Amino acid sequence: MQLDLNKTALGKTSATPDKYDASLLFRIPRSENRMRYGIDDYKLPFTGVDVWNCYEVSFLTAFGLPVSRVMKLIYPCESQFLVESKSLKLYLNSFNMERFGKSVSEAEKSVLQIIERDLGLLLETEITVILFDEKSNEQIAFSDIKDSQLIDQIPAEILESMQFDHFLESPELLKGIRTNEIHQYAFQTDLLRSNCRVTNQPDWGDLFVRISSNYEIDSSSVLTYLVSFRKENHFHEEVVEMIYKRFSDIFKPEKLMVAAMYTRRGGIDINPVRASHKELIDEAFLSRICRLAKSLRQ
Repeated sequence: MQLDLNKTALGKTSATPDKYDASLLFRIPRSENRMRYGIDDYKLPFTGVDVWNCYEVSFLTAFGLPVSRVMKLIYPCESQFLVESKSLKLYLNSFNMERFGKSVSEAEKSVLQIIERDLGLLLETEITVILFDEKSNEQIAFSDIKDSQLIDQIPAEILESMQFDHFLESPELLKGIRTNEIHQYAFQTDLLRSNCRVTNQPDWGDLFVRISSNYEIDSSSVLTYLVSFRKENHFHEEVVEMIYKRFSDIFKPEKLMVAAMYTRRGGIDINPVRASHKELIDEAFLSRICRLAKSLRQ
């Protein structure tokens, strides 16, 4: 049965809750979009995680002292569900005027346990929740390819003559020549743009790709393909999985990693990563002791 997102809080005006309320949380099955693109939920072609940075987490101590934190939420792509972003925002806001614990540390511990419990029950999977304060360290992801812009890998004379007129996802744009040797590619681009499935508001992301394949990949074709997402309506996680599946189907890679770091909306940014091998997932995504450092757009 197709999920009717118009029956959720997404895209609707919602009052800020003043009481803790776990019922505000809403989950979305991953299977609907995966079925459309030939991704088998029970035999995924990738592993990975979704990392959420939530910048507006606040609650009170028993004496009414406000506590402000940044929350890092990590859960696996193998889970059947993802949490809907506006519902998470409203849920986190429901802590704002509630009191937890006599000290800051006691209040923080109580809130952390509640969030872990509620999201674990919602998503039916193992989750990781960390609350960071202003003293916490951050870790930069993909530091080795931050200067490897896709657009710079295309000769200027070719780039200047390229025509971009596909703005719905078009995998036929991807081109490569099969060879007898393995080619290594690593790049990032800030040209990824898609739209929310319900509100049609634009979502901007920095995309990061590592691929090892015996195809000699035409970088200009990759650029035109990524531009073709410009009018697509999908959640962030879906976009990353679609790109991963197309690259996998067309270039038959030995190794592949696709990640996106999306811009903040409503105090939350979402950062999905999918990889053929777990070791390709940048440690900054998985770290329990460091915040995931923001990209330029974030």
